[in-house]
Amino acid sequence: MKHKTTLRPALCVLLALLSACAPPQAEELKAGTICRHPAAESVFWEAGPAALLSSGDLRGADLRDTDLTGRTEALFSADFDSNTQWPEDLPGDFDPAALLELGKDPGLGLRALHQRGITGKGVGVAVIDQTLLVEHREYQDRVRLYQEYHSAAGDPASTHGPAVASIALGETVGVAPEALLYYIADDLGSGGAAPRDLTHYAQDVERFVGLNETLPEGEKIRVISMSVGWMPEDRGAAELEASIARARAAGIAVVCVNSRDPLLEPWMGMGRTPYGDPNHLEDCRPGAFWEEVLYSGEYRGADGSLLLTPMDRRTMASPAGMEAYACFAEGGMSWVVPYVAGLYALACQVKPEVTFEEFLAAAQATARAVSVRRDETEYLCGKAVDPAALLEELQ
Repeated sequence: MKHKTTLRPALCVLLALLSACAPPQAEELKAGTICRHPAAESVFWEAGPAALLSSGDLRGADLRDTDLTGRTEALFSADFDSNTQWPEDLPGDFDPAALLELGKDPGLGLRALHQRGITGKGVGVAVIDQTLLVEHREYQDRVRLYQEYHSAAGDPASTHGPAVASIALGETVGVAPEALLYYIADDLGSGGAAPRDLTHYAQDVERFVGLNETLPEGEKIRVISMSVGWMPEDRGAAELEASIARARAAGIAVVCVNSRDPLLEPWMGMGRTPYGDPNHLEDCRPGAFWEEVLYSGEYRGADGSLLLTPMDRRTMASPAGMEAYACFAEGGMSWVVPYVAGLYALACQVKPEVTFEEFLAAAQATARAVSVRRDETEYLCGKAVDPAALLEELQ
């Protein structure tokens, strides 16, 4: 016989309250675990050359028999990768090999800092994003954890995952080339008519907080990078924000896209002239996605309050192979988030007890103005981060 158990109403209320306050359930992670090695995935488009040029995505394209005369502007605005096949004759001064190599430089004087040993060595950077090509040469020797959840499990390597990981800590393209990588591949439950479910990422943040308690000194996670944004009314937003608060209370900074967060609101990405030096501010330009807003007077950083990092014309790890790279003419905030996380890793190496609040204050105090002239008018874009001065300020 089965017995039915009845809880008293007061006890039910108490349990409900405890459940509402509890963090999302998340099993423990173990450092050194790599759950799977997602397969490399080359980008291949069936569209013809004309359609590809119109789309602006030439990754993996075979253009060997294509006449590109008169398409210089389209080429400079297009994405391509190390698998793109070009015709012998290219128009104008378009040099894809030079553009791809130039885009590897993280800019802002970071390579000079790397030569001085400021590389983020021993600092843990956690990333929550799409599937990762674990074997890519940019970070393969420093992957301390790779775990997958939900629809990410079983997918081939994504474009986004290797890109953000390499921006943060890639050996040749990254901000912190000796930082340690802890990575969770997950989704937000979107697909079809289903709304996003931010509790997935909330659980992942909790997982990293728990993992960090097991890590030895010199390998601990100091920052979590999530290239995601949300609105307060989104499903799971409260849970994710609560998990972020718990991570910060545990000494782990969290960088994501959230203009309502005073620690994150000042950050923005900027562009660069095609062959401009990523280390020279005179070659910096407005970010492609906000340039017209700047000229229309609606740009929120017109007062110079925003902190700028490189975003457009960046080259990063590609999912197409362990030595493959993709060059993106236009970026977005997804590229800014890991860049900031990498900068914070450098700060943690230089000053282990640093907080993200101190880091932000030092960045604001040392940043340098970037402006652009158009039609005889000077437009202030914001202030570019000066990593060397920032770290000196902290010391």
